[in-house]
Amino acid sequence: GRRSGAAPRFRITMETVTKAFNEVVEDIKTQTVPSISKNMGILCFLLNVFLPGVGSMVAGAMESKWSTVIIGVLQLLTCWFILGWIWSIWWGWLIFSKSSDGFSPLG
Repeated sequence: GRRSGAAPRFRITMETVTKAFNEVVEDIKTQTVPSISKNMGILCFLLNVFLPGVGSMVAGAMESKWSTVIIGVLQLLTCWFILGWIWSIWWGWLIFSKSSDGFSPLG
């Protein structure tokens, strides 16, 4: 039996995995990133340039947006193929652009 007051166990089900996968794909297609403060936006951008994916993971964790954390992990795992590094830089720029008081050249 479970002790009273013990934290409930987190079970990974196929439904959970499918939902997370679909959220990651949707965020990539729509380029959805969390909105964080300007200073953290700059930090996350720089992290993504020099430590691919780390800035995405930090921004996602700050806003409990786990799809962004997963995207950061994917950027880190694929940075060795250059594509992941470029993706990480772009995502870092999107995070900075969406940060409060940030600016966006796209409008």
